[in-house]
Amino acid sequence: MNRKQATDTKGITNPLHGKFDEMVDAVLGSSTAPVVTGIVKPTVEAWAIPLKDIYDNEDMRLDATHYDRQAALALAELKRCKCPLKPLSNFAEIRLPGLFARIWAKSIEYGVPYVNATDLMSLTALGVVEDTRYLSRETDVEIDNLIIHEGWLALTCSGTIGRVFYIPARLDGWVATHDLIRIIPQNKNTTGFLHSYLSSPLAQSQILGYTYGGQIDHVTDVQIGNILVPVLPPAKLEEIHEKTMRALRAREQAIQSIAEVAEDLKKFLKK
Repeated sequence: MNRKQATDTKGITNPLHGKFDEMVDAVLGSSTAPVVTGIVKPTVEAWAIPLKDIYDNEDMRLDATHYDRQAALALAELKRCKCPLKPLSNFAEIRLPGLFARIWAKSIEYGVPYVNATDLMSLTALGVVEDTRYLSRETDVEIDNLIIHEGWLALTCSGTIGRVFYIPARLDGWVATHDLIRIIPQNKNTTGFLHSYLSSPLAQSQILGYTYGGQIDHVTDVQIGNILVPVLPPAKLEEIHEKTMRALRAREQAIQSIAEVAEDLKKFLKK
């Protein structure tokens, strides 16, 4: 029996059944369904994941977020380029300290200057940290594992994912939050390139494709270490590195100038 010939309990054909079927067919895009005036077929963008991709990643959870379409497109674009691809862990040491309970100190005499991801994302904090916090040396944690150094990169891995920062001289020796993945280039002449690449859409799509979590998004150091990086010809890599480092140094100079102006203004207003 055709659906449009459906009958009610009394054996009488109900015309509403036919209309309902036409509407359903129109919404689902059935090629055999008649056109119903006033109903617009929705355009649905569909995509699929080959079973081979799932079997090749058997160590991962079967979670749709691991198969983010933008990440898949980024990887496809990278694989079309003429450069070999290697994981980020081949270019840098990747560190992510664990959670720890913080004990604060009142001054540098009893603690180590502390910075978190919010501080790094604030222009004011990059210039002058007005209310510097100090992590007490009595904190039950291996503080040396938390200290960051000039020339490292830091990547946000909780909440706001994927922001990349260069650690300048003024933050050398500070303690950083566990929510920052430390990326320590094996060759300092690749630092600028890695900073630029990790900030690019091709890398960001990969980073965000690894995102997991319930209320708060996270990525891990292992996942970041798996991000594919193109191996550029030495001349091009050096060019990108030098341009990036000049830009980072110029930003540092600008931040220092802003900090000096802010300090002069504060002194003037106190007179």
